[in-house]
Amino acid sequence: MSQNPEPDHLLTVPDEITDPEELFLTGNEYVSLPHISPAGGIISLNVLRLDQKGLLEFSGNEEAPLLKPAIKIDEENEEMEGQLDWRYQFDWVPSFSLKRDSWSAEGEVFAPPGFKGFCYRLKFKNNSSKPLAARIGWQGNWAGFNYIVFKSKPVSGVNNLYYDRWTGSLILEASSGLPLAALALAVEPAGKWEHDREDGSFQFMHSIELAPGEDFETRLFGAVNLEADGAGTSTVDLRRHGFASLWQHTEQWLETRQGNLEDDKLAALMNRNLFFCYFYSLARSLDSEDLVPVTSRSPRYYVSSAFWSRDTFLWSFPSILTVDPDRARELLLNVYRRHIKNAGDHAHYINGTVLYPGFELDELAAFFIALKQYMDNNEDHSILEEQAVTEGLDILVEKAFDRFDPHSGLYSTFLSPSDDPVSYPYLTYNNVLLQSSFDFLAELQAKELWAHKSDFGILSRELMQAIYDHCMVQGPFGIMFAWAVDGKGRFTLYDNPPGSLQLLACYGFCSIEDTVFKNTVRWIRSFNNKYFHQGCNYEEAGSMHAENPWPMGACNDLLACKAGGEDFLKRAEMDNGFFCESIHPETGRVSTGAAFASGAGFLAWAIKQNIK
Repeated sequence: MSQNPEPDHLLTVPDEITDPEELFLTGNEYVSLPHISPAGGIISLNVLRLDQKGLLEFSGNEEAPLLKPAIKIDEENEEMEGQLDWRYQFDWVPSFSLKRDSWSAEGEVFAPPGFKGFCYRLKFKNNSSKPLAARIGWQGNWAGFNYIVFKSKPVSGVNNLYYDRWTGSLILEASSGLPLAALALAVEPAGKWEHDREDGSFQFMHSIELAPGEDFETRLFGAVNLEADGAGTSTVDLRRHGFASLWQHTEQWLETRQGNLEDDKLAALMNRNLFFCYFYSLARSLDSEDLVPVTSRSPRYYVSSAFWSRDTFLWSFPSILTVDPDRARELLLNVYRRHIKNAGDHAHYINGTVLYPGFELDELAAFFIALKQYMDNNEDHSILEEQAVTEGLDILVEKAFDRFDPHSGLYSTFLSPSDDPVSYPYLTYNNVLLQSSFDFLAELQAKELWAHKSDFGILSRELMQAIYDHCMVQGPFGIMFAWAVDGKGRFTLYDNPPGSLQLLACYGFCSIEDTVFKNTVRWIRSFNNKYFHQGCNYEEAGSMHAENPWPMGACNDLLACKAGGEDFLKRAEMDNGFFCESIHPETGRVSTGAAFASGAGFLAWAIKQNIK
């Protein structure tokens, strides 16, 4: 038996977050607003371009956001930092209020689904017994334009800031030879934009005088597109629809997709992460309008703007399927078309080429698992008539056969589900995923929905037997499943939340009541597992990749034994209420992997499956 579960070298582990920040976020398919400050400032926003293989970001900075609300009384800026009371309407629209003795203000930011833009409303009311003069509107600072794949890199080029009379919009267009992306801003009631091309600053302020009890409302429309004219005319389109109509559309879209639970706090957690997954692990490409899956559209996630089939198919996909089955079908087909060539490789650029090499068996099996889940939920056999799927299944099968070891009957991997090198090549979890995949292919063969020269009923049974023959070992609580084996008698006792042995029953390999499975779960959640945190505020499993407790471990617990996952998720703040990779064991705040959008889908699905 190995005492060291993974090699102690060449691990690409995340940096620990020592000072978590408070923020809010929202977005839709076309535009992400991943960093809204407690003072209401939009620090940055981004779009995705498939042809550029990443995110393009318009940014300000902490001191001077890209866009922020402004209120002036007697020509003095009113302080908003630490003064706003925030809430999420419909679990996705960040909204605030501000109260003073003589006046009050409120606002919200939302991105109507299906539109290439967002809206920002400000409402100001005179609560005094005297007339009140004020200036209200927005100030901005275009500090930079960045390209994001994993890390953010500044783009060399021209950042052109100007007012376009034709569309009544302030234009922010970034170009490097040809235009890369443009953002247009328009305000109602209409008025004059002030801007400085040299330093990137701009503002739009209304001068108002309100009688006692009177209020004033202003609305900003932001639109994105490939270049200036497209962005400017998109603000015209938003204004033609009108703020009230866009708000009603957004409200109805969110309300019809919210889930209900007896526990309101858990329901809010589930819905917020459901929408976070839907809008931040998927995007509509600005250049082609194709649907593109990513790990996260937030640059705060340390491997943002890239593709992992595990993230998309095992974590995001179940939640996307609950929100919109048609979108799930489109997602399946796009991934099969775009990523099948390099299926199994660690990480891809969003166009399907390899970003970070290294074979992972769970990444390969994820293609089968998602297709099975889609067909089980929709009984849509027509998807098997798609050339990308029929040819893709053949390619996937051959890739799996390449990993077969005839001596043990198991299938090997190079990297683990946390993308790290393995000590022994045959992981129990990975082989269980593949066994479930073979079982699915056997069903397709039996129903004459798919043909192949191999008999997957036989292959499924043989792989199940190989797992029982080689992956069951003696542990401190009795016979249990090993994490990894060499097929010759050596094994490792370990567990890893992104590919946990707690999920063997979830994937149908065994019963939750199976003694070997129960012994395995008991070992995972005991002092025998050096990465399981006990005696702290947030007891849960970590791993060598990120040692602190993983919220994903709590999700695995919900799907396995329900020993504490529900309480963990109800209490943990994580990343401002959004899913993250790991948390501090005492504070419950994000420790690594902030803004983990694909994982948020797994959280929402685990709650929906197991809590009423």
